[in-house]
Amino acid sequence: MLACLRLFALLCASLMLSGCLSPKMYIDPTLPRVAKEDLRASAAPQPIQLLYEFQTKGSPNARATERTRDKVQQTASDSGLFSAVAVEPQANQRRLTIVINNVPLTQDAAAKGFGTGLTFGLIGSSVSDGYECSAVLLVPGAEPLKLEYKHAIHSTIGNAPAPMGLTAEPTVRDAVNKLVEQLTLSVLRDVSKSGRL
Repeated sequence: MLACLRLFALLCASLMLSGCLSPKMYIDPTLPRVAKEDLRASAAPQPIQLLYEFQTKGSPNARATERTRDKVQQTASDSGLFSAVAVEPQANQRRLTIVINNVPLTQDAAAKGFGTGLTFGLIGSSVSDGYECSAVLLVPGAEPLKLEYKHAIHSTIGNAPAPMGLTAEPTVRDAVNKLVEQLTLSVLRDVSKSGRL
């Protein structure tokens, strides 16, 4: 009996040290990929005020907003669609508001994680988080342009198979930044094709 307990303890320690309980995150492939080349540049780019918020289940998440704001602003600045991207109001009164809301897609995610933890990763689990992005472009003299997108991140922990055909992102931060960038580029693509810039 003591030998079995030692073997079990050794197995548990090995699993923890090998990183089996580290989550692996995968970007859902459903949202069409957008590259800078897909954006239609304006002949005379104007400055714009960019407002951004990250939410969790519809409530503001200040910490997540702070951690992802730079990615949204940098993506907008690098797009070449605007002469300047600022957080304060602009003289031309153009404003782009982007909100990304994280909503759970997997039921009983906490219970699944608890079960994986109890088995030290031998029984793996997978969960999916949804991200709903809404954007509004305000340009004086035109109706507001309202846009909506959906995206997702799939996560596995323990001995769970990867989603078919997907490669894990190096870190959680990489996965979230990639998702935020893809959503922002989708907004910018449709804003650039709207003819309102």
